Amino acid sequence: MRRTQITGIAAAAVVLVLTGALLLQQQGAETPATVSKSADGGLPTATPSPVAKTAAAQPDATPTQAPAPAPAPAPKQGSPSPTVPAPGEANDVRVVEPGTPGSGSVSLPLPESKPQAVLVSLPLPDTSHAVGSIVDGFPTRVIPAAPHSAVATSSVATEGSRLQAALTAQTSLTVVEVLDFYRSSLAELGLYDTPAPALDGSSALSFTRGSNTITLSATAVDGGCRYVVFGTFTAAT
Repeated sequence: MRRTQITGIAAAAVVLVLTGALLLQQQGAETPATVSKSADGGLPTATPSPVAKTAAAQPDATPTQAPAPAPAPAPKQGSPSPTVPAPGEANDVRVVEPGTPGSGSVSLPLPESKPQAVLVSLPLPDTSHAVGSIVDGFPTRVIPAAPHSAVATSSVATEGSRLQAALTAQTSLTVVEVLDFYRSSLAELGLYDTPAPALDGSSALSFTRGSNTITLSATAVDGGCRYVVFGTFTAAT
């Protein structure tokens, strides 16, 4: 009786072992897909496993070449602005007179220059000389006395259309101040200075305009300077 029980237990154990092995074999043969029922209640449809979804979501290992971008449309060629030169053209601006045909440049007239003032004119004064004052007919507009001057002598001499005028005076101004005074006064008449030969201790300037010349010499003395002005002029006709 006891042997029969042992045999039965052993047979049951063998059956359990075989059943477990069969189940493991069936589970290994099945795919990891889970079976779900189709929406219409018919044949079941396989739902992909997470491994299959991951494999489908990964991009192809072989990169594909991106399509080349389409070329940008060329800008429209319009007429260049009248104030901005087109590429390749010279950067110059031509003045075109309104209403004239063509695009040629127009020469604009230059402003008229102001005529120079007449230095001396006819009739010329008679030859004369004065001491301590300005002689009659002396061209004071062309050869003015420096400020704060005491005139020593003055004279005029004429021949035809030529005039000579001389002035000797003394002033409280310095030599530099006298030179600057005549530079400023004569420049307004178109007479411009250049250095001139002078005696030791003196300074001299020469002023010229055409055939008209003025020579100035200044020497320092106590309380100021002594100066001499001599001019030669051609009278305007």
